[in-house]
Amino acid sequence: MTRRLGSKFFAKFPAVTLAAALLTACFEGAEREKPAPPGNLGGLCLAPDGHCTEGQCNQEKNYCYDAASPCEGFFCGGDERGECVLDQASQPSCVCALGFNNDTYALYCCPDAPGPEPDPNCAPASANSGGAGSDASSSG
Repeated sequence: MTRRLGSKFFAKFPAVTLAAALLTACFEGAEREKPAPPGNLGGLCLAPDGHCTEGQCNQEKNYCYDAASPCEGFFCGGDERGECVLDQASQPSCVCALGFNNDTYALYCCPDAPGPEPDPNCAPASANSGGAGSDASSSG
């Protein structure tokens, strides 16, 4: 007879299985492919007073950043899309790869042409949007 200790353990403790699954899907700073939660580095500032749990709030563009390492938490949409660099004011900025742009969101590189699976984080460009003012609605 073969004993299956692992299956009995997880059957008795389903919360352990659930916790293990949730921990693997959590936000992990710069190593992620989804926007950072508000208040965290790379995420939006917390309302209504514009503060961050971690780092400082850039209230003009509505994002949280670490002054010592400004690009921490910003992923520009992924390694294949672009990379975070510091602008002239030592703030995070994205330099996009060929085929991507940051016209709509300063800190996220969107595809120049929509693919078969459109990016839900990239709003469709309209003739009257111009992209100005949208910088604050997405970060990281």
